[in-house]
Amino acid sequence: MPINFPQLLQDSWNFIRNRRQFSLTAMGLLLAIQLLATFVLSNFMVSDSAVSLLPSFLIGIGNIFISVLLVLNINDINAGTFQSFFQNTSKALAKLLPAISLNIIMVLPLSFGMSSILFGNISGSGASIFSLPLSAIGIFVFVRLNLAIYVFLVENYRVGQAVKFMWQLAKGKMAALFAYTLLANLLPILITALVGRLGDNVAIMVLSFVISAFLSLFTTILGFRFYQTIRPKTVN
Repeated sequence: MPINFPQLLQDSWNFIRNRRQFSLTAMGLLLAIQLLATFVLSNFMVSDSAVSLLPSFLIGIGNIFISVLLVLNINDINAGTFQSFFQNTSKALAKLLPAISLNIIMVLPLSFGMSSILFGNISGSGASIFSLPLSAIGIFVFVRLNLAIYVFLVENYRVGQAVKFMWQLAKGKMAALFAYTLLANLLPILITALVGRLGDNVAIMVLSFVISAFLSLFTTILGFRFYQTIRPKTVN
């Protein structure tokens, strides 16, 4: 069936408005992770290369943890069992490593293609004949498995089960999944990058962090709504 993305976007915005305390807490955590990694950890007495990589790495791990916690909480809200924002903290910690591995499975094929193109550009030899096919395969895998994290958390599947279930669920839905990927993954990156180009000062950086936190929350809710839309009525 056709996916009504405008309605999904409106539903996601309504969720944020109706759950203001929940949304502010989530944004506060996402913002704190970015500020902590950028302003504190980057001042540690480590090498320049570590300084540049450590904050990004920690932001990535922190964002995955908060995303897992958010999905678990949103699922509880949907089921009417939500009580407090941190009620699923221990469960989120237990699922963090599997969630990271699931993200690696999604991104790894795409990284091969991107790395091949980047290496060709750096070396001056240009992209190899394998770069575009690898990138195309990577994009296809990423799009097809883009909702696997929701399958993993909502259905309480193992990583392998979630991948298999999402791969089968995506049959006949690739156009909708591609549109979702553009909205949830590409558009936030473009918006944050545009904000960052407004200037190189603390105020712009903090504004970029706030917008990034909001978009992370919004797209997590959007992903949950989208998965609920395409999810089979009965799941084994």
